[in-house]
Amino acid sequence: MSASHSGEDRHVRLVQALLRSAGLTQSALKCGTHAPYDAETAERLIREGEAPSAARHNCSGKHAGMVLFARASGWPMETYYEPSHPIQQAALDVVAALTDVPAAQVLTATDGCGVVTFGLPLRALALAYARLADPASVADPPIRRALARIGAAMMEHPVLVGGERRRLDTSLMRERPGVLIAKGGAEGVQAIGLLEGAVRERGASGPPDAQSAGDGARRGQGTGGRRRADPSAPLGLALKIEDGTGASRAGGAATCAALEQLGVLDRASMSRLAAFASPPVRDPRGEPSGEVRTVFRLAN
Repeated sequence: MSASHSGEDRHVRLVQALLRSAGLTQSALKCGTHAPYDAETAERLIREGEAPSAARHNCSGKHAGMVLFARASGWPMETYYEPSHPIQQAALDVVAALTDVPAAQVLTATDGCGVVTFGLPLRALALAYARLADPASVADPPIRRALARIGAAMMEHPVLVGGERRRLDTSLMRERPGVLIAKGGAEGVQAIGLLEGAVRERGASGPPDAQSAGDGARRGQGTGGRRRADPSAPLGLALKIEDGTGASRAGGAATCAALEQLGVLDRASMSRLAAFASPPVRDPRGEPSGEVRTVFRLAN
């Protein structure tokens, strides 16, 4: 339910099992469908003549969770995706609470999967992930318990958050197990929660605009003003790549560079994550002609 998964068989089986637990099928999902993000799975479906189903959609877990939430709450299941549905209002309220942005100031639109999506400053998104990494800092008991459960599940099952192949969020959590919580989003969005003690070295200071690659927020900080905090405290990191290319180009390189500057990734980790940290640029023959490199330094 906390995934933008790659549509692999393991993801489909889990979504179907969740729905079966409530006597439902994937026909209850209103996310539509698309070919699996995982290229190998997508090619296999073509060879076998299998049309992608709603369960293959990268947001099917989230939609399954909304359907089950509606059923458990006694709300209509058929309209769970509509902006006026109580589930969408509940989601807005939680987003507002975790980001310190009043609900009336959170921008809303329709996501690619058909439900409400939220527009927030990067700092607010980073703050939410700092709190995901440190649920004890959240005063509201139900939200605190939910964050603890979600964060633990994501770290224990990183392949369910993304996928087995070519997924930055999964690869980061596998590289640094129990240290960070990572989740990629559409259009070049990446958010990371760093658990207490994850940041080993703050990194050199850079020009004021170095934060354009992302924004960090310490737990408990609001959206206004910067202050130096305990370097070992949980930290949130949020990035948005303006051209939307995400982890395959600038997104992966910027994310890995920021984590390296924070001391979360060392040289060996950067080498193992080279497909994201410095992805090659290839010519029409498939020969390497360059690579993506970062030039920013995080500001203090």
